[in-house]
Amino acid sequence: MANQVRLGIVGCGVIGSGVLRVLADRKGAWEGVQLAATHIAVRHLERPRPEYVPRHLLTDDWRIVCEADDVDIVIEVMGGIDVAHDVVRHALENGKSVVTANKALMALYGEELRDLASKRGLFLRHEASVLGGIPVLHTLHTYFELNRVQSLRGIVNGTCNYILTRMWETGAPFAEALQEAQALGYAEPDPAADVEGFDAYYKLQILLQALRVDTHLLQTEFVADGQPFVGAANSGKPLATLTKPRRGIDSVDAAQIEAARRAGAKVKHVASAVWGEDGIVHCTVGPQVLQPDDPLYFVDGVNNAIAITGDVVGTITLIGPGAGALPTASAVLEDVLQIVRESADKG
Repeated sequence: MANQVRLGIVGCGVIGSGVLRVLADRKGAWEGVQLAATHIAVRHLERPRPEYVPRHLLTDDWRIVCEADDVDIVIEVMGGIDVAHDVVRHALENGKSVVTANKALMALYGEELRDLASKRGLFLRHEASVLGGIPVLHTLHTYFELNRVQSLRGIVNGTCNYILTRMWETGAPFAEALQEAQALGYAEPDPAADVEGFDAYYKLQILLQALRVDTHLLQTEFVADGQPFVGAANSGKPLATLTKPRRGIDSVDAAQIEAARRAGAKVKHVASAVWGEDGIVHCTVGPQVLQPDDPLYFVDGVNNAIAITGDVVGTITLIGPGAGALPTASAVLEDVLQIVRESADKG
């Protein structure tokens, strides 16, 4: 009989619904593992939902999900920071391993939450918090042992990439390309987190934390509850700092795009980190003009990519869907299955 793994899901928007759709399509079965949702926390019980969302499992109290005896793993996909932080902490404190897709949460509180999970002998996985369906955290954790990472550069926000692609292809001004992205569902009604560069900035924090880089200097730009976030003291790990202020794409105009196009180049929004000889990791987040020999040059539309340079292997580039219900659900459920496998290995 398949190993039964019971899932509590907090949040049933695009990602949570995507997870439930995959569970329904696959009937929850993967190579001897049977996954089943047992509780689903939502904000609005009466909101219309797809048929593959089992309404009898819905609750508007996330604590029920985190405390239930018939939940083995909690999936947090509600978004936001403060309540999501409470959810993940409460789940871990109640003996549940956690999978989250929450980039802002992991950027701000990832170190704290990973430490809590470790002390409790639990797992905290968050592949979906960075590049959607692209397994970049898995790659960093499993491949870059021999190699010393020298740099990473990524197109990590699909909204920005789509807007810049359309401006390059059509000559449209920023406002028009943004409106098109919103109409297609690629941009939120309030797109500030994307187009002002905060989303990419959060993801850079997570990537650096995965590589054991102290990011507390970067985190001073974050604001939570109206107050600057104060990070931990330098832990002795390599220290990351910004070499120039974070920028989004809201200041990129059609003239800049056209000048790049005429020169055979493209403007892309890039998050980058370069390990310096001074022991500092020098970071930037903002628009860059890329030439055709750049591995990120041909990454268009809503796709994401990350180019990682190791001192032995050279540069490898991962490209794929960085957002969307199914790619993100894929990353979430891959994390769930990884927890199941590692739990079995621990005995």
